[in-house]
Amino acid sequence: MDDPLNPPPGGDPEPAAESGPELPPILADRATLIHPAILTAYGFEEDAPQRRTFRRNLLRLLAGGLTAFVLTAWVLVRVQPPFGIFSDGPRDVVRAQLRALGLGEYRAAYAMFSAHYRAEIPFDAWHQLVVTHRWMFHGEVVSAGETSQSGAKASLEIHLRAADDRGYRARFTLVRLDGHWWIDDMRWAEESEQRDTVRI
Repeated sequence: MDDPLNPPPGGDPEPAAESGPELPPILADRATLIHPAILTAYGFEEDAPQRRTFRRNLLRLLAGGLTAFVLTAWVLVRVQPPFGIFSDGPRDVVRAQLRALGLGEYRAAYAMFSAHYRAEIPFDAWHQLVVTHRWMFHGEVVSAGETSQSGAKASLEIHLRAADDRGYRARFTLVRLDGHWWIDDMRWAEESEQRDTVRI
């Protein structure tokens, strides 16, 4: 029997471990690598709320990332380039000008005219004419004819159904200067009246 007054030779006795048996040193380093499912099976769920929060935040992050990707892809596919910036053909320039007119972007639409046209018809006079006949520009293109091109000149005829439910024919004459196509003339007429032409 051990005498509490006379300790055994070798120093103070070590206190007994309160928990279960100690792991060998080789396993003590790997105790943190135990799979969470094993810990859950044996009732060790101390980290369960943190894991749920982590999973919830991860799912929110993934959902937000997926939403941002889908919206970005939709915008890139749906939206056309800004008014004629990347227009490389006569048809593209005409389409860009019609789009700008339909959206009320009159300065952008006027900038697509050639320098010759802008010198002949100032913006204020052109703007007044466009505002007077604005219903013609709010509609949809019904058909477009073939672009007839000879050298640095091209012409294109477009048939439109305007917001006032009338059909219009627009004839565009374009010129190529400095590597870009410019609208040099634009004439509009109502489909039923061939002789009533409005030069815009």
